[in-house]
Amino acid sequence: MIKAIYFDLDNTLIHRIKSIEVYAAAFYQDFASQLLEASITDIITIIKTQDNGGYLAKDSPYKTVKEAVSETLYQQLNWHTEPTIEQLKTHWNNQFPLYSVAMQGANELLQTLSEQGFYIGIISNGAHDTRLARAETLTAYSKVNKLVSSESAGINKPAKEIFINTLTEAGFKPEECCYVGDHPINDIEGSRNAGLKTIWIKGFHDWPKNIKPADHSIEHLSQIIDLLSLNNAI
Repeated sequence: MIKAIYFDLDNTLIHRIKSIEVYAAAFYQDFASQLLEASITDIITIIKTQDNGGYLAKDSPYKTVKEAVSETLYQQLNWHTEPTIEQLKTHWNNQFPLYSVAMQGANELLQTLSEQGFYIGIISNGAHDTRLARAETLTAYSKVNKLVSSESAGINKPAKEIFINTLTEAGFKPEECCYVGDHPINDIEGSRNAGLKTIWIKGFHDWPKNIKPADHSIEHLSQIIDLLSLNNAI
C-alpha cells in the first residue's frame, strides 16, 4: 500500500520551459535600457539552449546552468551598456525562481493527495535555496511535507541513497513510496534502484532503450489520482 508520494520538481511540478518564457519577458524588461537590439524571443532561445531542460549539456564549457545561461546572454545579446556577468548570474539566481509556472494540474494534485492522507515529498537536484523558492510558488506548497535538495542531502540523483535516506527519515519503507519524475535515469532509474514504485511523466525526455520501463507512464498529473483510485494500483 502506497503511503507517500515523492516528486521531482522541474518538469514534474514546475514547467521549466514555460517558466523560462515568463522569466525572459522579465529579463527583457529589467535590462531594456541596456540593450540595443534584442527581443524576448532571442532571450528565450538563448536561455532554452543553454538551460537544456535544467541539465548542463555534456559538451558545455561551463560548470553550472547558471554560468552557461548568464555568460551566453552576456556574449550573444547586443548590449548598449554592458552589465557584468555577475549581475546576470544574480538576476538568474534571484529572479528565475519567482517566475516559476506550475505544471498543469500540479496544485490540484497536491491538494487532493493531501486530502486523501498521503505524505507528500519533493526530491530535487540543485541548490536548496532555489529549489525551495521555486517550490514555494506553488499555491498548494503548504501540502508538501518535506523538500529535499541534493545540496541539503549531500547526494545527487540518481544515487539511490538520496531516496532511501529521505523516506527512511520520514518513517517509510521503499515499498510504501512512489516517485514521480520526468527524467528516465535521475528520477525513474534512481528511485527504482532504491525500491520505490515509479511514475514517469512523458514528453520531456526520450526513454533509453537499455532501461526497464517505469511502473507507470503518464502524460498528465491528473492520471496519478486515477492510478491511486484503482485500489492503490501503483
